[in-house]
Amino acid sequence: MSVANRWLVASAFALLAGAPAAHAESQALVLRGARVLTMDDQKPEAQAVAIVDGRIAAVGSADDIAPFLTGATVYDLPAGSLVLPGFQDSHNHLIWSATELQDINLSSVADEAGLRSAIEKGVANLPADAWIRASLWDPTALPNASAAVLDAITGPRPAYVAAADSHSAWVNTAALKAAGITGSTKAPEGGRIEVDAQGNPTGLLRESAMSLVGDLLPDYPDSQVDTGLAKSMAEAESYGITAIIDPSAKEWMLRGYQRADKAGKLDLRIKAAVQIEAKEGAKDGVAKVLDYKVRYASPHLEVNAAKLFVDGVIETGTAALIEAYVGSNQAGDLLFTPDQMKEIAIAADKAGLQLHAHAIGDRAVRATLDAYEAARTTNGARNSRHQITHLELIDAADIPRFKSLGVLANIQALWAYPDTYIVTLTEPKIGPQRSQELYPFGALKKAGATLVGSSDWSVSSMNPLEAIQTAVTRQDIADPNGRVLTPQHRLEVMDMLKAYTINGAYAAFDEAESGALTVGKRADVVVLDHDVTKVPAIQIATTKVLATLIGGKFVYEGEKLPKPVSP
Repeated sequence: MSVANRWLVASAFALLAGAPAAHAESQALVLRGARVLTMDDQKPEAQAVAIVDGRIAAVGSADDIAPFLTGATVYDLPAGSLVLPGFQDSHNHLIWSATELQDINLSSVADEAGLRSAIEKGVANLPADAWIRASLWDPTALPNASAAVLDAITGPRPAYVAAADSHSAWVNTAALKAAGITGSTKAPEGGRIEVDAQGNPTGLLRESAMSLVGDLLPDYPDSQVDTGLAKSMAEAESYGITAIIDPSAKEWMLRGYQRADKAGKLDLRIKAAVQIEAKEGAKDGVAKVLDYKVRYASPHLEVNAAKLFVDGVIETGTAALIEAYVGSNQAGDLLFTPDQMKEIAIAADKAGLQLHAHAIGDRAVRATLDAYEAARTTNGARNSRHQITHLELIDAADIPRFKSLGVLANIQALWAYPDTYIVTLTEPKIGPQRSQELYPFGALKKAGATLVGSSDWSVSSMNPLEAIQTAVTRQDIADPNGRVLTPQHRLEVMDMLKAYTINGAYAAFDEAESGALTVGKRADVVVLDHDVTKVPAIQIATTKVLATLIGGKFVYEGEKLPKPVSP
């Protein structure tokens, strides 16, 4: 029996016997006065929570909490506030994005003048021989990206610019030369080197072709990684996030997480997936993941999954569709052959690994489901909890397969509104009929799929409240009177609260420890200043986090959190 289970049994016996003395040696922390949504079907709602030794000791009424008040630290929370289990972001590139954001940040750049200003300012802080690295380039703001445009700013220094969606890179002539890329260079499988009318590379690299230059970049210094992680973790905790799944952790990222954990600076619980590429094959790819699982295990970090990038994105025509793109005979490519995917899925599943697959297009979703089904057929059904993330298009015939195969639908609900990517890049490429089924979260819910909430930060904000509002309204948060995207696929607030709490814990194989406010579970808690189930939907995103607790410890305290009182 685990330590946690022994604690749970001992606590249960003490409570049944009416013996608060069992807790006398440990001071309790009590949260009361707010509505408590537990995400526990046995006791879905309460008025107070008591925490002892980092775990939930009691949940219920004032009478239920009374035995814990002697010597307790008590917070009388504001009327109308809400206590929930801590949010779990099940697809968050926390350490990668945080490290990249210390490169030249192009997120606010809207034209070439802004690009020049940002790069010139960033270069002033770099050593003379350093690569120029920038991130969060928005192709909708700078659609005429080319090596020549960068050359005019960077001169002979090599430059690498990552797109906000991480599926394209924009490089200059010096970088093309450093990588030996010419008009005759063959792109890696699943990648594309864009060329002009004369067959010369333009400086745009898609998908796996990004590695031709990306592999030449020097490693980030530990100091940049550590600083980035500390900042991003503080941001996550300010949004009520207590755990994440890092969906594509490279070894330098795992070293960063482990370094922070050993130093006692990693509060979040991290589950991590490690990418397997087609060129690695099943045997070597699975062996790599298992090796990392052993070498990077630490109290707050576990490698438990293999990541598969199955296709690209619709905007660049690299997502794999069942029917061709509008005005084209091309339907995008899978980054694996179906046989490769099945072989890897079978091997990873047999090794006890979860699978976490990026699939945007409907053909990619189908191929992934086929691979997961092949693993189940070959290995037998097990508690695998394989996931597919993004799910921008799903063929109607495949939606019921999520429930039948036990596949988790990992959704980024903040993407489901008519932003510039959707309006100017996506809808014209797939046409009006398919556009009516973008991000079919409502259909997945009706079919009984388990929905898991996530942000894909830094592709979009990691604030769960923004994602929850967008899932409910399918509108731009900044334009509550604006167009609604596919309203038939709206979700309810409780759907999203579950997706970010108990379902997130389930996706991380952690539901015995977190995801619900149940006696014996770890006290990962978020306190909101308003009850998001009762405010108008267009006000959900303006709700503020009053406090975030991980293991009963305050890791974030908002300005409006009341001071503790004597009971």
